[in-house]
Amino acid sequence: MKREEKNALSRQRILDAAMEEFSRSGYNSASVNTICSKNAISKGNIYHYYKDKDELYLLCVEKCFDAITDYLSEAVETLTGNAEQRLGSYFDARLRFFAANPICLGIFASAAFAPPVNLVEEIAKRRDKFDTLNISVLTRLLQSEPLRKGLSIEAVIRDFGMYMDFFNLHFKSELSTQESATVILREHEERCHRQLNILLYGVIDK
Repeated sequence: MKREEKNALSRQRILDAAMEEFSRSGYNSASVNTICSKNAISKGNIYHYYKDKDELYLLCVEKCFDAITDYLSEAVETLTGNAEQRLGSYFDARLRFFAANPICLGIFASAAFAPPVNLVEEIAKRRDKFDTLNISVLTRLLQSEPLRKGLSIEAVIRDFGMYMDFFNLHFKSELSTQESATVILREHEERCHRQLNILLYGVIDK
């Protein structure tokens, strides 16, 4: 095996181990020592390839946000129906991604709700494409419907963004139980559609 291939495999093994640790424990509770002890990786090997815990965490965050952005970008192309149906389908796509990638959900929740203060700006850079996609989808959807007097598209988008993040955090909590992931996903999608109906018809002027 060539040195370049060996180095790439070593880096990937460390990154995979870091993904699991940060997903399970969050940034504050995760440690390089735990990554080493649980995966038989030497600390010297980690620091040979990565500067520190912060670099590892940011790489994990970037990997997760890039993956969900790519997934949702494809899903956007298939959205049809009225505003409620399109938004519901978009949420369903997010839930399906996280159900299939629970490690990314853990890191997403960590980055969204408990980001290390010293990395807030760097995290924002790595989720910028994801946030831009969400804003684009919601803007097009809201432009197709009349809003209630006094509401702006910008304000509604901010509220929906917070709702989506909290909804995914609740989904993460449910996935940690012993119930079937398939059952949890179906129940979460049903709850999502009910709440989206309430949210939409609280802002759309009918």
